[in-house]
Amino acid sequence: MENPFLQVLFSGGPVMIALAIVSLLLYKTIIGLLVFVRNARFEEFTEARLVPLRSSLAPDDPTGERVLLERRIEIHDEFLARFRRLVRSRLRYSHALLVAAPLLGLLGTVMGMLDTFRGLSLQVGHETSRAVAEGISRALITTETGLMIAIPALFLVHWIKREFQRRELRLLEARMQLLLRLEN
Repeated sequence: MENPFLQVLFSGGPVMIALAIVSLLLYKTIIGLLVFVRNARFEEFTEARLVPLRSSLAPDDPTGERVLLERRIEIHDEFLARFRRLVRSRLRYSHALLVAAPLLGLLGTVMGMLDTFRGLSLQVGHETSRAVAEGISRALITTETGLMIAIPALFLVHWIKREFQRRELRLLEARMQLLLRLEN
């Protein structure tokens, strides 16, 4: 008995291979980005960078606290800039893959319809109907696959954007708290 996954993969022609590759790249990127956005730890990033500065300051020096706070704000800004840059670049890449999936499905549709028209041009009865059926099948399977890849990914990308905005807002609020502490 043949593997149904492989049967579907090969029934759509060469476009299905491209769709499989796009799907793997897309979901690998999306899942990795979601994990990153949810687990990025500003506190650990900051504390690791403050250790050398803390050890060089005198424990009871009041200016040392201000220096630490100023450095913490610099580190915070660096973290926020890196966080934004990484998430936005990964989102752009995800969008490109997201758009590619239905477009590849459309390409498969066109190729399948061309096969259908070639089949219609045959003058042999049984061969004509088989060629037409295979062409229509190829057209529909690639369209369906492209949409099945893109639609769930679209929801995931919007979820990631929402999580990113929440995380970014929390980071900006933390920055404001640091600035208020610096003023006092």
